[in-house]
Amino acid sequence: MDDVEIIESSEDAFTLLGVRADGVASVVDLVPAEGQTFVRSRAQWLLREHASCDTVEVWRGGALVEQLGRSEAG
Repeated sequence: MDDVEIIESSEDAFTLLGVRADGVASVVDLVPAEGQTFVRSRAQWLLREHASCDTVEVWRGGALVEQLGRSEAG
């Protein structure tokens, strides 16, 4: 079996999950923690670019920070 390197994540990044209506995350994006405005605009972009996503969940560390729906894609 291959050795697996485990890298602990820092809280210097947000994880954006593009979630379909059935609850499956079909898109994952890691975004540097450059401020909530940047993260929100990236989440809105994901919704516009990925028609399969109904919502984008914004995570930082192990905490859900925000959920944006398709109506918020702009």
